[in-house]
Amino acid sequence: MKYGDFSSLIQLGVSLHVGTAVLQLYGDLGVQPFLRSVARTKSLFAVPVDERPPQELKDELERLESDYEIFKINLFKEFTKYIIVNSAIAVVLAVILVVIAFKAEDPITEAWEPITVLLVFMSLGPAPLTLGVLSWDANRQLKPMTARAHGLEAAAARAAGTIR
Repeated sequence: MKYGDFSSLIQLGVSLHVGTAVLQLYGDLGVQPFLRSVARTKSLFAVPVDERPPQELKDELERLESDYEIFKINLFKEFTKYIIVNSAIAVVLAVILVVIAFKAEDPITEAWEPITVLLVFMSLGPAPLTLGVLSWDANRQLKPMTARAHGLEAAAARAAGTIR
């Protein structure tokens, strides 16, 4: 087994980690049900005053929007940590890729099993792991807010008389 055999794997690892470092897919897709529910609820307060839901529901909507803003700030802070970790791993993998380019024809003779396991893990492990942890944590925090938004939307719709 030669170092050059791992070239494509390391290239994949670099791209995975750089891609994960700049990926904000959850922020774009995962929050859409929540945002749509909040937008529909807000629209119920844009009708004439005598058809609007009670002020208490509007106050609750504002608290929910405030909680969401705090969630976004916390998610961004967490995401920043993952960007730093994945970027550092991408840099390490890029350095390994350069070394492999120079040693491509050299056989791996000493400690070849740990080296191969380490190269495979570093290339394929951290990026999906960090993305999965971030997504799980964000979903765990967003789920109660989404339930609150749906409940608030239903209560406001009933109060406004759009749902009987």
